[in-house]
Amino acid sequence: FIPFNVLKNISSIFLGLGSKIEKSLPSLRLNLEYVKLSVSAQEYTAMCLMSSLFSFILLNIIINIILITTKFGRSFLLAFGISAAMSLFIFTQQILYPKIQVQRKTKDIERNLLPALQDILVQLNSGIPFFRIIVNISSKNYGEISKEFSKAINKINAGYSQIDVLDEIASKSTSLYFRRALWQLVNGMKTGSDTISVIKEIISSLSEEQLIQ
Repeated sequence: FIPFNVLKNISSIFLGLGSKIEKSLPSLRLNLEYVKLSVSAQEYTAMCLMSSLFSFILLNIIINIILITTKFGRSFLLAFGISAAMSLFIFTQQILYPKIQVQRKTKDIERNLLPALQDILVQLNSGIPFFRIIVNISSKNYGEISKEFSKAINKINAGYSQIDVLDEIASKSTSLYFRRALWQLVNGMKTGSDTISVIKEIISSLSEEQLIQ
């Protein structure tokens, strides 16, 4: 219920506790980077604590009102227990949010990877230049892969080489398969290998691995 920047500012009182909790969550920092949230793991944990505190207060008030109006006995203790349990659930969900988002992004990439590679192969066989293929893929409905290629276009247009841009995208990807596919492609471009043969090999390898899974 609180805007992101406001929550970030008022949660500073929980930074100490957030730091202790964050140490038990080694993957949180990396997941925050993947989902591009502009906060440190310590700050994010503190924000989750503050958000859960507000949730606890709000839930406690609402549940007390409900219990009092229904004339339920020992309303304060019951409301406290229910509010605490629900706030703990909310805190857990918020802490896991970056990880869940990373998993969704990874699944989206891996679901679209084989169709995107097959599309690239068809375009290569048609004689379309590789940069134009990247542009075409970015404008199609390949989910996160299209988004990643859109970023690649912006960097290439800014003067970076295709090889460096693809290598950077691969190194920051959440998907092992996407990383491997891009690195194979980059290595092929560096060594001057036939791009069509490289893409065919990637598709064959990926198809086999997906079939085994």
